[in-house]
Amino acid sequence: MFHAMTDSARYLTLKAGPAARAALAESPLTPERIGALAGAAGGPKWLAIAAFYRALFTDWFATRDTPLPIVGSSIGAWAGAAACHPTDPGGALDALIDAYIGQRYSMKPDAAEITTTLAGILDTVLTPDVRTGVLTNPRYRLHAMTVRSRWSTATDRRALLAAGSVAAGIANAASRRWLGAFFERVVFARDGDTMVYANDGIASRTVALTEHNLRDAVFASGNVPLIMQAVQNPAGAPAGLYRDGGITDYHIDQPLLAPGTSAPIVLMPHFDTKLVPGWLDKRLGWRAPRHADHVLLVGPGPAMTERLVDGAVPERRDFYRYAGDDAARERVWRQAIDAGRFMRDAFFDLAASGRLVDHVESL
Repeated sequence: MFHAMTDSARYLTLKAGPAARAALAESPLTPERIGALAGAAGGPKWLAIAAFYRALFTDWFATRDTPLPIVGSSIGAWAGAAACHPTDPGGALDALIDAYIGQRYSMKPDAAEITTTLAGILDTVLTPDVRTGVLTNPRYRLHAMTVRSRWSTATDRRALLAAGSVAAGIANAASRRWLGAFFERVVFARDGDTMVYANDGIASRTVALTEHNLRDAVFASGNVPLIMQAVQNPAGAPAGLYRDGGITDYHIDQPLLAPGTSAPIVLMPHFDTKLVPGWLDKRLGWRAPRHADHVLLVGPGPAMTERLVDGAVPERRDFYRYAGDDAARERVWRQAIDAGRFMRDAFFDLAASGRLVDHVESL
């Protein structure tokens, strides 16, 4: 399936936490050694790793005998839901890719327009088969990360929410623990299955993912504050306004796995070469991951970056950069998908040859 490549390592960056590095030094990476997959938030950035996602869920993990938790935040949860299709995860992921690339907006869209457009994309993906798969797939078990807004962020009134968001940003810059005053981490998981979450000052709870809250949970996971209208009162969860899980868990700096687990690696397909704990940490260069001992991050390498337009993965600002020319934006985004195929092939090439561990850096 995957073609051989020369100098594979130039197409990807591999970084691992201490526990993951130790595990890779003991024996080669195989699907059975993955204890969880972490699906990072990042909006359009995920298109750079869409081909990697597709290959993982349709081929590499197809031989697993044990369930694989998919812990997804924002677009990571959306892709994780698509991957749960009981018979055709590749087709479901293709539908998400096409619908996501094809989104259109007026020149000055408001929160209502953006919310409606993205809801339409998600509804295209959440077919009856995908919904059934999310709740019953024996191989993949979705954990959709969201936040429940607290205090001054518990409003959809733009001026008040903006003020609350600024306050949350200031508090977070002082200490990530203070972010817990503004948001509660709520993870929707099938049968209420729980992973290991850090004692990071942000209260965490797991809610059972059911047919009654599935759509709200996945939609809330990608619900960007100030840009979209919040999801209100998902069934079976505490009342409130639910938003993007990336606010607290942008790239999922969480243990997820208990010490001593037989599958000791958290695989993180990534569009970046660093792990940023929360969305509000993006500009805080000193905010390093603290709970990613088990993580193996697979991100783009210099050879892949050279294949991207302007050396950058897609981002939300592309809607402004290519305003009035959606065809140009689509070409750029599809070029990112094509570039990601080289990263995908490099990973499987190195994993199959047993050389992957030779290229792993410290996270």
